Amino acid sequence: MDSTTDLIVAPATAPQPAARSIVRLTGEGLGSVLSRLFVLADGSPLRLPEKHHAAQNVEVRFHFDSLGSRWGELPVSLLFWPGPAGPLGAAVAEVQLPGSAPLQAAMVQEVCRFGARLARGGEFSLRSFLAGKIDLLQAEAVVAVVDARTPQELSQALDRMAGGIGKKVDELREYLLDLVADIEAAIDFADDLVPDSVPVADTTEAAIGPKVQYVREQLDRIAVQLAARDSGGQGGLPRVVLAGPPNIGKSSLFNRLVGHDIALVENAAGTTRDWIAGELCDAAGMVTCVLVDLAGIGVLGEASDRLLAEREVSMAADRVAREEIRRADVVVACHESDSECDSELDDFAAEYISVATRVDQSHGGKASTDGRGCIYTSAITGVGIEELRQRIQDAVSVIHRETPATIRLRAGISKAGESLAYVQKNMTGCDGVSPDEALLAVLLRQAIDSLGEVTGAVVGTDILDRVFSRHCIGK
Repeated sequence: MDSTTDLIVAPATAPQPAARSIVRLTGEGLGSVLSRLFVLADGSPLRLPEKHHAAQNVEVRFHFDSLGSRWGELPVSLLFWPGPAGPLGAAVAEVQLPGSAPLQAAMVQEVCRFGARLARGGEFSLRSFLAGKIDLLQAEAVVAVVDARTPQELSQALDRMAGGIGKKVDELREYLLDLVADIEAAIDFADDLVPDSVPVADTTEAAIGPKVQYVREQLDRIAVQLAARDSGGQGGLPRVVLAGPPNIGKSSLFNRLVGHDIALVENAAGTTRDWIAGELCDAAGMVTCVLVDLAGIGVLGEASDRLLAEREVSMAADRVAREEIRRADVVVACHESDSECDSELDDFAAEYISVATRVDQSHGGKASTDGRGCIYTSAITGVGIEELRQRIQDAVSVIHRETPATIRLRAGISKAGESLAYVQKNMTGCDGVSPDEALLAVLLRQAIDSLGEVTGAVVGTDILDRVFSRHCIGK
């Protein structure tokens, strides 16, 4: 297993054209490596503060003996956290470079030449978690932010990253820890007390009952808050994709379904290269899902695409489309009305709707549903559009997606609530006699552990592996 003090490096932004790109570093020997990489903008040696609570932003340029001989005096900003006050609980640096993928790659390679290794996916977030800077819910929210495809998904992921629910769960866990400490103290020192002396802690129902009830009520509030926030699915809406070969009318169908022209419509195959999203509403005007128009799959193009560059673009568009199909909740499989649907699409999603397009050009222009449930449509005449819209609404109405974080949060709250219910059930002693303190302590410990699994205060390596393996490199 890799050490949590290893010097690690990774690109923190995607290697694509942009104004700036970022490389992130942390670990033992960070200051020494930075001094070998950079000098100050005026050419003097780089000296970083050893003790400071705030991040330091320093304008630097590459050292000539490092990348300076090849890349020259490029403007570089170095954001440096000196120590435990930083986001990882240790010294960390973010190097902000001009937005060049080759420059970013060269920077990573140079740091590795100085003894660093490439960070594993999620390793920066893992170190932040292990240092107590974020809880497990916040760590999982990092993935949700990266994966967000709509403003609603992004907003709710950022809300989880802020840590509100995690902090509340931690507070309740600490409250229960204080309570169980009193009970265990009463058990430990019971033999030392003389008759009629004041007990170490009051463990009667009158003393413990209101405290347990308070925690249960707070957990119920969190459950209600969670249900209201995530009622639409994974921090957002179900995704419905229009998939199929190029140039069969998917974009026209998309525009008709969303009610206005978003997708570009041309006769040439391959007009759509990237996915385009719009919101689909029900009869009451409520947004029920995200509708996505994809590039055509399965055909790499004709004459113009024989050029290597064109073929590479087509292959990239095909890969993106297939990835969107894999993450979709519903696949609307489009095909010409006189041809069969691509059987390859059957394997991508549990919910599958077969749609024949452009029936105004064949099939007599009439909508029908064949024995296999295929809907015949025309974006020009509107034939079959409402039937398709209703089929989509029926499909998404039963979809309820949850993130692993939400599932674990619900399970942890539920298990803690069950343990506290048993505490209340076993709290009443006979004829005013105190309840079985040892049993109450065990049940309270179970509730504490359940809440600890939610935030990561008590968590196994298997859960950590699942959480952080979903992070991309550099996060």
